[in-house]
Amino acid sequence: MIYEIKLSGAKEDDGKIELHRLAHLAQSITDIASGALRIRLTGISFASGRRNERISNAIKIHLADLRTGSTVLQLECETFKDTLSGQQGDVFNPGILEVLPDQTPMTLVMESFRQAIDYKEGINYLDKGLLKKLKSFEKIFLEEDESVTISNQGSIQELKLKRSDIKKIQKLEESIPEPQEIIINGIVDELKYSKSRISIATADGSVNGILSDMLEPQEISKYWGKNLTISGKAHYQPNGDLSFIYIEKIFEPSEADKYFSRTSKKETVEQQILRQQRQLKNSNHLNEIVGQWPGEEDIDEILKALD
Repeated sequence: MIYEIKLSGAKEDDGKIELHRLAHLAQSITDIASGALRIRLTGISFASGRRNERISNAIKIHLADLRTGSTVLQLECETFKDTLSGQQGDVFNPGILEVLPDQTPMTLVMESFRQAIDYKEGINYLDKGLLKKLKSFEKIFLEEDESVTISNQGSIQELKLKRSDIKKIQKLEESIPEPQEIIINGIVDELKYSKSRISIATADGSVNGILSDMLEPQEISKYWGKNLTISGKAHYQPNGDLSFIYIEKIFEPSEADKYFSRTSKKETVEQQILRQQRQLKNSNHLNEIVGQWPGEEDIDEILKALD
């Protein structure tokens, strides 16, 4: 599919583009597309671990042309139906992937910007890592009134970005606490759909967890229904609530682990006040730590099913 990125409003936007700026634009688009796809498949946009070659190949975007009329870059990329499915044309797994086959890396980029600019609590595919990549797009702008327009020859609604939009994304990103080290002790619930996602029943309620790429599913499967201590990084929502834990290590539980185990929140004073107001309206403490869960399919299982 063909997309156009139009740079207009700056003196340099005259059918040319400086190589350093082009490189940053290319890197930003690629990073956003990669994070947007990974968050749909795994629940987290960027994480250390093994690189997935199929995802890397699926987000390839090619510069096909550079035209005048401001500066217009013509890009080409394939749908995920063509890049993630096998040569036999297998259909995607239902659920969160029912709309993904007809999407492309560029549509995910556009969707990520729209969700961040017009942010609403609830189901969305954003986290702090992806918001940081969206925020870095500000380096593309040379002047305050310059705009960047992304379109698909009229087949989808165009996206027009200005520096003020990136400022809104920056405020949203800054409202999310940084991931922090955390220790949790609880009972591992049995999984129904995935080998890399777990649910842990703690004294404060159920907590969502994602296994690091460095952990094999069988390392935790023997603990299903039993007590377990995990450590990793807690990831948060903009309101300060815990979204999920990216699990890096697992241990046999001990008294020390139980003492240090916590589902703490790193909140601003304003966020604490808002949380207390919500508690008065709803005494269900489980709502304070359960975040939106993008989906339940394990990425390796999904990709294997598409072959």
